[in-house]
Amino acid sequence: MDVIIWLKEMFRQELDLRPPSLARINEKSIIIYDGDYPIAHAIKTNRWKGFEINSLVVDPTHRGKGISHKLLEKCGNGRLFAYTRDSRLQSVLEKAGFERAISPGLLCSLNVLLSRLAMVSWMILSLEFERIIHQLKHILDYKLYVRE
Repeated sequence: MDVIIWLKEMFRQELDLRPPSLARINEKSIIIYDGDYPIAHAIKTNRWKGFEINSLVVDPTHRGKGISHKLLEKCGNGRLFAYTRDSRLQSVLEKAGFERAISPGLLCSLNVLLSRLAMVSWMILSLEFERIIHQLKHILDYKLYVRE
């Protein structure tokens, strides 16, 4: 199966993630396969003195098998952080040595804010109102996890 088609379908199913039209596969993508079939994806984005792990998704048929742990291992060492409201991913992050935090730092926060504003603008232009409403409704539920 084509990875980008699979990734867009995963994004379509998960309203907490970016819109399917913004799905990208590039050198920052971390993909786990089961044979020729993609089953997990994450992307690391440089956010000023650290990397944000975003768009982490595991195919629903493969959840509960430790795939998220493998994705995090493939993210490597160094300063990493992730925002999530998913309790399963929060548990995985804690087991991987991430700790709850209030902010990833001033410059990093500004970088994240700019990227989120650009994403919301794109969601408005692409008429992703259900996704916008969902994310705004749950904005206070997202928690930050950081690993130095």
